[in-house]
Amino acid sequence: MYALRLKAPQEFELLDDVTEPVPGPGQLTVRLTAAALCGSDLPKWFSTADPRSGRAGFPIHECVGRVADPGDTGLQAGQRVLAMPVEECGLAEIYLADRAATHPVATGHLTDAQATLIQPLATVLHATTKLGDVDGCHVAVLGLGPIGLLTAFVLSRRGAIVTGVDPVARPHDLLTAFGITRHLQDTASAWPASKHAATPVDICVEAVGHQQHTLRDAITITRHGGTILALGVPDDPDYSIPYEQFLRRNLTLRASITPPWQQVFAPAETYLHNHLDILTALLGNRAFPVIGVNRAFRAYANPAPDRLKVVIIADGRWTPQGGRR
Repeated sequence: MYALRLKAPQEFELLDDVTEPVPGPGQLTVRLTAAALCGSDLPKWFSTADPRSGRAGFPIHECVGRVADPGDTGLQAGQRVLAMPVEECGLAEIYLADRAATHPVATGHLTDAQATLIQPLATVLHATTKLGDVDGCHVAVLGLGPIGLLTAFVLSRRGAIVTGVDPVARPHDLLTAFGITRHLQDTASAWPASKHAATPVDICVEAVGHQQHTLRDAITITRHGGTILALGVPDDPDYSIPYEQFLRRNLTLRASITPPWQQVFAPAETYLHNHLDILTALLGNRAFPVIGVNRAFRAYANPAPDRLKVVIIADGRWTPQGGRR
């Protein structure tokens, strides 16, 4: 079968002789139909330092497809599933998944591309429940990529007043649709000098990750006794923060990553179904064929006002000639 392999930083190659995986206990194999890129995929594309780098299919994890071999999971061959690949190795015709990270997609009118939103939405729904009652709270969301926008959407519908912070311009209509009533088009470090500094922030959501500055900015922005929700995926194992400032402000830091998938996938699919008219805007109007994976990653690595999620469609054409195995 075909699969993609990251042979060097920012360069995939096509493999045409990969052995099809065989499911073990509690596993299944999935024929890929659509995959969406996540911000956490980019550091793994920029560098081959990850121990999994070089494995066929690495790195991607927001995947939808059809069950190829259900193994002992009780699922049916051909059933449509959102299934997170083992070791994030999903860029293959057929990939291996654990049943615990697999969700049968029940909403028939969702396209495969739309169904990829279930996974990031599940992450956000799980994280925001940790904040409790947010009605009337002033929330600053740092980073208006897909996770930041989903967070703003969920919290605004629970009654929060949301200010979005991102140096990338976003269309006003998009921000409004996702519940953002105020916008700072700048980095979070510009907050203290902006007009927004006059409004105390009850909750600050760090949805950027990949560096340490925005967590430090969140400590500066959040009012005494407030809460910081850490959603951005770190690149560094250790962070340096202004601890005395954090301590004297009596702040609470909540972190959220890797929720219990079997508890959150179904509610996320229902939430997506109920708000599909707005949330599908995250996908834009362009998808890349699987043979364009290098272009897809390059597009995702360069933020643009009209580009949010980037989706790869695996329709069987793994080569320019349309070959498959």
